[in-house]
Amino acid sequence: MNPVADKEDIRIEYAAISSRVSQLSSFRFSLAGLYVAAVGVIASADKPVKANFILIIWLTLCLWVVELRTRSFLENIRRRGLQIENQYWGYKAAREEQPYISHWGTEKFPKSKLFFWTIRAPVSHSLGFDLLFLGVIAYALYQLLTL
Repeated sequence: MNPVADKEDIRIEYAAISSRVSQLSSFRFSLAGLYVAAVGVIASADKPVKANFILIIWLTLCLWVVELRTRSFLENIRRRGLQIENQYWGYKAAREEQPYISHWGTEKFPKSKLFFWTIRAPVSHSLGFDLLFLGVIAYALYQLLTL
């Protein structure tokens, strides 16, 4: 084995991991934007019918599955990135001078700004997506029951 080639392969793999994270993040938020627009179009029909809200529930469940799979991809990529940082580059704990994958999810309750206060709360993009999907399902179910 050629240690120089191995180091280059690891560097290339890490660059690919970083690129994939960016692609998946863009995909994730683009899909969320498209989803919100689609729900808005379906829900704003002049004469709402039950089929519209059934479609909203179906669309929500389908895209939630895609979101959960994207989370799985991101977690797998994160694990491999951490393995490279720890095993090949010798980083053992997240510090400011380390590559950015070490910084993912290092705090269970990260500091977040809420108006004028700084709070520690279990906030994440995943939680935001879960609340969005749950809220839309609750809205659609309410509409189904009241039509």
